[in-house]
Amino acid sequence: MFRNYLTIALRTLWRNRLFTAINVVGLSVGLACVVVLVLFAQQALTFDGFHTQIDRIYSVQTQSDGQAYNQTVYPILDQMLRDYPEIETGTHVQSWNNPWIQYGDKYIQKQTAYVDSTFFRIFSFPLKYGDPATALRQKRSVVLSDETAQSLFGDVNPVGKAVTLDDSLSYTITGVLDKIPSNSSQQFEVLMPAANLMDFPGFSENADWYNGFATVFVLLRPDADKAGLEAKLPQLVKKHFAPEGQKRIIRLGAYKEFIHTENPTFSNLIYGAVTIAAFLLIIISINLINLNTASALPRAKEVAMRQVVGATRQLVLRQFWVESGLVVLASLALSVLFAVFFLIPRFNQLRDGRMQLEIAWATDYPTILTVAGIAILVALVAGTYPALYLLGLKTTEAVKGKLAASPGRGRLRQNALIVLQFTLAVIFILGTIGLREQIQFMKQADLGYDKDKVLVFKTDLAYRNEAAARSQGQAILAKLRQDPNVVSFTSSELTPVNFWNNFNSYYPDGDEARQVRIRHVTGAVGFTETFKIPLLEGRNFSDKTPADSVNHAVILNESAMKAFGWTTAVGKKLRQLNNNEVFTVVGVTKDYHYRSLKERVEPMLQWYGGREQLSSFLSVRLADEDKAPALIRELETQFGKIPARRTLSYVYLADEIGKTYQSIESIWRMVSFVTIIAILIACAGIFGLISLVARQRTKEIGVRKVLGASVVSIAALLSSDFMKLVALAILIASPLGWWLGVKLLSYFAYHTQVQWWYIVVAALLAIGIALGSVIFQAVRAALANPVTSLRSE
Repeated sequence: MFRNYLTIALRTLWRNRLFTAINVVGLSVGLACVVVLVLFAQQALTFDGFHTQIDRIYSVQTQSDGQAYNQTVYPILDQMLRDYPEIETGTHVQSWNNPWIQYGDKYIQKQTAYVDSTFFRIFSFPLKYGDPATALRQKRSVVLSDETAQSLFGDVNPVGKAVTLDDSLSYTITGVLDKIPSNSSQQFEVLMPAANLMDFPGFSENADWYNGFATVFVLLRPDADKAGLEAKLPQLVKKHFAPEGQKRIIRLGAYKEFIHTENPTFSNLIYGAVTIAAFLLIIISINLINLNTASALPRAKEVAMRQVVGATRQLVLRQFWVESGLVVLASLALSVLFAVFFLIPRFNQLRDGRMQLEIAWATDYPTILTVAGIAILVALVAGTYPALYLLGLKTTEAVKGKLAASPGRGRLRQNALIVLQFTLAVIFILGTIGLREQIQFMKQADLGYDKDKVLVFKTDLAYRNEAAARSQGQAILAKLRQDPNVVSFTSSELTPVNFWNNFNSYYPDGDEARQVRIRHVTGAVGFTETFKIPLLEGRNFSDKTPADSVNHAVILNESAMKAFGWTTAVGKKLRQLNNNEVFTVVGVTKDYHYRSLKERVEPMLQWYGGREQLSSFLSVRLADEDKAPALIRELETQFGKIPARRTLSYVYLADEIGKTYQSIESIWRMVSFVTIIAILIACAGIFGLISLVARQRTKEIGVRKVLGASVVSIAALLSSDFMKLVALAILIASPLGWWLGVKLLSYFAYHTQVQWWYIVVAALLAIGIALGSVIFQAVRAALANPVTSLRSE
């Protein structure tokens, strides 16, 4: 029996090969998008899921102003291990510096994490070489990623080999990591014992019971009561924290939620991917139903004859399910190939190093099963609808080839499908337009400083002789002052697109109750002049003002001044919690956007970084940007004379700012691609519907032509009903799209508004798409020979 179904199905699909081709192409491209979106959602939902003990791993968080942060004080781990038997073990995962690693004549610097010897007891990062139980036990041990090990040692096992760190100390390779999954919230190339941290200048001074910069994880015992343990933590804060930090709340955050705490918008990406996949599946299903129905109409007589000779409803349904299943099976195979070889590489390129997608057939079977289940469901729906439609026709009329039976019910279903399809298409178009306008708004917005004609050189080159480098650096800066094309420059630890995430609480001298949480960073001479940041009052830092160093001069931004409730700030005295020194405000800048416009400008304080000297960045404002190549060559020559491990690099500030929007632009490109797919599928669907209507009204068209109707009038007649449906879809989609647009833009602290013309453009595109889809079939039907049309029954 199945062979009979298969033979008939193949003949039918070949006879209607135009519709079959449209179905397969549209479905395969649509399913390929669904594969990518489902894979992204699945990998995002299983973030860090490869850790076998993830249900017992918790991060020690600090809660402030109702928000939890994955940082705390450094000494808390040892104290918790002593005081709370509920904790089996724990580890720091601390970033501080990235030492240079030397083997022979090879030097390499990679992202380094400092962890405790218990790290591999908690986390399931597999080692390619080495013993996880002992790899981090010795202070002078180091574990490398496989890629880092390859770059230094080639394909050999390097365990036991000695390397030199920062030209001074010898360390032993004790392990090599296997590849870390891209959906791991922890990414690093080098692991070193945390015991080394105390040897670094400045670390022990900050590793106290006040500064909250440490990332700490604990592994609870299987029978531990997490809520009961958290209830004890306020007593720990009261007993050990510095007096200025005893208002903090310490809590335990489930490690499976770690990525969401680090990136609060991550959940929105998951919901967005699932929503788009669902909408796309609806459009795909509608398209398949429409085309299957259109291609099935000539088979009305066949279905009727089957019923006459005794075929049951179930047998007819099975025939259509086999035909639909063949289309879906072919489309699914093509969609996987299209996804693996085109969409996934393109998606990873847009993601630019962030969570990369890959299909591992052994571990990604949930994704494979999900998409296969979706495909089966689509096949059942797409096969059932046209079968039921034909079974609903009157058998006596269908045997004669008449298709007018049950016109109201069938047409109502068709109309509902096309309205739904175009409603979703219009919403996609509105979302694409709105997101694009938001990107343009952010790129063109006034950032509060002048980004043009500024070159930023990265001058942290890992000098081999720091003292000599400082001396030669001073000569370079002195020569730079004599360059007529240099308007101003600043040598600083930061630029407006590279700010630290350092915060502390400050209060007016003598009024500790008025504490304000402020981002504080190092300031530099010439910073406001070089970036043309307007001063509301006061002045910039100056090497010629000794009082700046003596009085601990600081510059506030406008938001910080308002947070203290001041209308003027110059001359005011500030204190920092856990610090006895007094700071004097010497200037107030207008607020400027040192982060993406997605986030609000926070109160910020810059303290005087000392006399001008070579620092991490050298930012130069030019009088004539066309002369920049000469300056670049000169500085490359001068810095090339200083022995260093890195070479001088540079960017134009405007280009660097543009990179901050790469993430949102990649999302826009993906949404745009899906929108184009949705539109193309909608075109195929309406093409099928107009074909269906033309066939249903073949005799009517013939009569009208005999009575003198023109081709234009007949084409307009066939198209008008569809245009009414598209208009209805636009009416439904407009308020929905407006509401969704407002919700989407609300995620940006600074955003454009949804404009009326978005809807106009979306409506015109939808109408144009609909007209382009129906006009061919309408004109073709109108041009048909009336004699043939009148013989259609």
